Amino acid sequence: MSHRSRGRRFDPFALLIAALVIGMSLTLAYQFSLYHGKASLPMAKESPADSVVGG
Repeated sequence: MSHRSRGRRFDPFALLIAALVIGMSLTLAYQFSLYHGKASLPMAKESPADSVVGG
């Protein structure tokens, strides 16, 4: 007699790829929602003083 496991077993690699695709899609959607339709993109007005930069 052959013992078959109940239910479907998912391939771990396929689950990893699915998680990566979902994560990247959410990241891109978030970035798109931040910058879409804004007239000006957020940028620094001036650089910090030399004494602040470096060691």
